[in-house]
Amino acid sequence: MAAITGFSGVVKAVTSGGTLAAVSELKSWSVEESVDTVENTVMGDSVKSFTKTLKGWTGSCELNYEPGDTAQADLLIGESIDLEFYPGGTSASTKWGGTAIVTGTSSSGDSGDLVGSSITFQGTGALTVTA
Repeated sequence: MAAITGFSGVVKAVTSGGTLAAVSELKSWSVEESVDTVENTVMGDSVKSFTKTLKGWTGSCELNYEPGDTAQADLLIGESIDLEFYPGGTSASTKWGGTAIVTGTSSSGDSGDLVGSSITFQGTGALTVTA
């Protein structure tokens, strides 16, 4: 199996109902899946046991700020957005996708660097993985 480098990664985004477009100036992205658990230990057990309950996911991306990019303009705090994350570019078959709410935005600048933006998402509904 060939390794996938992050060099060709792409994130597509749009406010729900629009057409997905690649977010320009992408530096990095991440998607994290999780599952909640509840304890189901009963009297007489000698060790704790747990069972899974609800699945969820979160994500984030780091960008060079580009005010003219329409996909970046959709990444506003509180917005419901459709997202697709491509680790090997859009021509590769692997991607993660779903609907999320933008939960945080942060921008920063430094005299020796470009102005950057950090965006965080909370998935709402299932994260679809296509391989």
